[in-house]
Amino acid sequence: MSSLDHELRMALKTGKFHLGSKSAIKELLRGRAKLIILSSNCPEHYREQIEEYAKLAGVPVLRHRKDSVDLGTLCGKPFPVSAIVINEPGDSKILNLVKRGDA
Repeated sequence: MSSLDHELRMALKTGKFHLGSKSAIKELLRGRAKLIILSSNCPEHYREQIEEYAKLAGVPVLRHRKDSVDLGTLCGKPFPVSAIVINEPGDSKILNLVKRGDA
């Protein structure tokens, strides 16, 4: 398991987050998102919209190499997850990973 996956699990366990591409767009518009993680197979129209809003808001977007089914499993959900919004990283150091470019 990569350090990104480890930090993501920690963020999901101890922080505040939202799942789904529609939630990602809402959280970006509300100005509450600190990081967006997209699955490798996130639908293109959502990906483009999320990346555009994130660029305007100055929020980093991470393209995960896992697809939505694997990302859902990583989150402990029985359904595909195409986008994860990190509002509060909790005890995770995921924001530091992204800033350093290790992710």
